Amino acid sequence: MSTRAALEAHRVELLAATGLLCLYLALMNGHLITIDGLVMWRQALSLTYHQSFAFVPPIWWGDVITTSSRGLGASLEYVPGLLALPWLSGQVPVPPASTYDLKLLYGDVLYVVAGAPVWAAITAVTAYLVFLTARVLGTSRHHALWAMAFFAIGSPAFAASRGDTPQPLVAFSWALCVYACLKYRESGRGRWLRVSAIGLLYGVLTRPLEGSMILPGVLVLLWPVWRRNRAIAGGQIAGWVIGVVATLLVNQARFGSPLEFGYGGSVAWSTPLWVGLPGALVSPGRGVLWEFPAIILSGIGTAALWRTGKRPEALALAGVPAVLLLEACQYFDWVGGWDWGFRFFQPALPLVAVLAGVGIPSLPKRLASWLPAALLAGGIIWNVPAVSTDVLAGYGAAYADPASNWRLDAYPPIGAWRFVNHIMPRSGSDSAGFDNVWFRASVRLGRATLIPFVILLAAALALARQALVADRRVAPQGGR
Repeated sequence: MSTRAALEAHRVELLAATGLLCLYLALMNGHLITIDGLVMWRQALSLTYHQSFAFVPPIWWGDVITTSSRGLGASLEYVPGLLALPWLSGQVPVPPASTYDLKLLYGDVLYVVAGAPVWAAITAVTAYLVFLTARVLGTSRHHALWAMAFFAIGSPAFAASRGDTPQPLVAFSWALCVYACLKYRESGRGRWLRVSAIGLLYGVLTRPLEGSMILPGVLVLLWPVWRRNRAIAGGQIAGWVIGVVATLLVNQARFGSPLEFGYGGSVAWSTPLWVGLPGALVSPGRGVLWEFPAIILSGIGTAALWRTGKRPEALALAGVPAVLLLEACQYFDWVGGWDWGFRFFQPALPLVAVLAGVGIPSLPKRLASWLPAALLAGGIIWNVPAVSTDVLAGYGAAYADPASNWRLDAYPPIGAWRFVNHIMPRSGSDSAGFDNVWFRASVRLGRATLIPFVILLAAALALARQALVADRRVAPQGGR
């Protein structure tokens, strides 16, 4: 198949993915949010421009920080952009000694152009993988588009496209592994096994624990083939082992010990399940059912796969997210600090979205006519404040403990707006206005910076419309 023919065959999903990228770029905040994100970014700077794991210079945020304690994978994603834009390295804020400086978060011009867009691209590519995975599972093009939409704009992945924490990168790794395994079983081409192994390796480099969780799912998906050829399983395990060994070597370089991960002795899984699980599922501030309503269709999708004989697929796509949910809600800080929603569940969102799309055809006809749209709308409503307001304005601090997340005003569409005082930011670090990179840039460059915002938003809407029109056109040809 020629390149042109291949592009035409994937026209619908490519239009949708490109539209999502435009949407995410239009709604970028253009600044760092968390100390995790700050140290991962600074690690990328030190590796690219100083070939060192040590920050040059060190940063201060409550204490002197000389290196990153987060997975290397989330720093490596920035390196291509940094290599392409070395002349902007002088725009990186120099941290003062023993002083909190918001310029580290809000004043980094290099992060605006080489950092923030990376998260938009990762989320758009992951959404594309959600579509492709649903198709490989036998879902129609139309229902695969629903799965894509559930993930891309109806789940916390939408908000995470503006974030700086590593969970979206783990989500990409999980989605890549699952898709590659399914493609190998479909085609028998060995390159897909290599893609899966690379996904495993990179997931471990990004978050060693969550990155490792997908390995059992990979082995379950490949069980029909590796039970006759153990080398297939060995290759996947080798990818995971390389990731683990690389992580231990990085620990040695950073901290002088391969078993020192930089978290100290504070990490524990001490939250009782009967406390963390209800909070993670139904609390207004962190509940998955509030932030990702379409998750209720994932159970139907799992049952549909099981009934049709796709039991390895059902076990892998439902089992790995279930394990992550149980693990994350027992973490001592399961709330996840100043953030939107249940951040630690984000790696599972692509798999759950695929299952939700698979579940739609099993709905009764009356329900199928309105329920998916209603669930998607619920997810979009949750995301509106998360993609337009600054979590650092007050929402993050107000709901950073378990008890506060049970208040109804912890639901972002209710509680986030009280921290917004005006639309246009009044300074580069103003958190009380519309949290958007194009609006924030207008403080220095004038209202002309709103033109890219309008163009990107219009492009996103136009591409979404084209994707829907193209989807309707292929229906009579049996492409749905």
